Amino acid sequence: MARIADEVIERIKAEVSLLRLAEGQGYSLVKQGKDFALCCPFHEDRTPSCVITPKSNLFNCFGCGAGGSVIDWVMKTQGVSFRHAVELLKHDVPAATPSLAASSESPVKKTTVPKLAAPVSVAADDQTLLREVVDYYHDTLLQSPEALAYLESRGLNDAELINHFKLGYANRTLGLRLPQKNRKTGAELREKLQRIGVYRESGHEHLNGSLVVPLFNQTGDVVQLYGRKIRDDLREGTAYHLYLAGDHAGVFNDAGLVGCEEIILCEALIDALTFWRWGFKNVTSSYGVNGFTDEILNTLVELNIKRVLIAYDRDEAGNIAAEKVAKQLNENGIDAFRVLFPKGMDANEYALKVTPAPKSLEVALRKAEWLGN
Repeated sequence: MARIADEVIERIKAEVSLLRLAEGQGYSLVKQGKDFALCCPFHEDRTPSCVITPKSNLFNCFGCGAGGSVIDWVMKTQGVSFRHAVELLKHDVPAATPSLAASSESPVKKTTVPKLAAPVSVAADDQTLLREVVDYYHDTLLQSPEALAYLESRGLNDAELINHFKLGYANRTLGLRLPQKNRKTGAELREKLQRIGVYRESGHEHLNGSLVVPLFNQTGDVVQLYGRKIRDDLREGTAYHLYLAGDHAGVFNDAGLVGCEEIILCEALIDALTFWRWGFKNVTSSYGVNGFTDEILNTLVELNIKRVLIAYDRDEAGNIAAEKVAKQLNENGIDAFRVLFPKGMDANEYALKVTPAPKSLEVALRKAEWLGN
């Protein structure tokens, strides 16, 4: 599960006024010195026994013992999870609380109705639904300190790059915006999301915890989503690289290859993003060491590419794969060259360690070894 950044939690606790929130929810508050008292929403309370302290932004009930921060307040008054409460506070509180209206029930029951607008529509066809998911993941990344920090750690914290490729982040918040599966609309949406591969049969988001790179075909349709886990401390056996079910489809950055005689071919999308970020726009990528697809090859042939600089990882698997790709290119009349990074390095690591990145990548490209024509 993608973790909510500590700084987000602390900012909400410090900046969202619990007093203003309670007032906006319609609770009647009585001033008691520097504090404010109200009848506790969490048990039958005829005399105000719940106290809100503005200085600490905390509440405490002397009747039932309930207490905590503004996040705890939303969890209890709305009957939602911690993550759901954080999402509600991130999106709704500054605008004045309509979706956090006080419940008339006491104690509050767990809600099955989402209090955040659904970013996907039940009437959408599969392609429209995929586009809506891509848009939601993109917006989520722009608001996620943990995802932006990951991009920074990879040298990819570039607004033009993020927006051009519609990079996104899946952090399990999509489900918080869907009606529960015990409701007709919720069941239909989940069935559709499962059919296109965004959800698994278990009901979990397939790319949860991942940087998401959407892949498009030449007509602009979304044909695949690649996910790369942003944490490297996950349990043994966890897949760090994920795709939607089905064939690897699409050619990364195909528009950037048009009109080029020479292009760069990477092993992984993160490496291709690295080249693009540092000014080498004539770059595309295979889908892993064995992911040089017929679609990629045919596109290079159709675009009349003359030379391909194969920038695969400098390891045994990368070397074997580069030789195999070079042979396929040669058979189709395309010259092949091998970019030689220091042993054990990939393009992203090389750009991070050998700075300035534009110069070091340029040198590596110009020193590429010929693999035949």
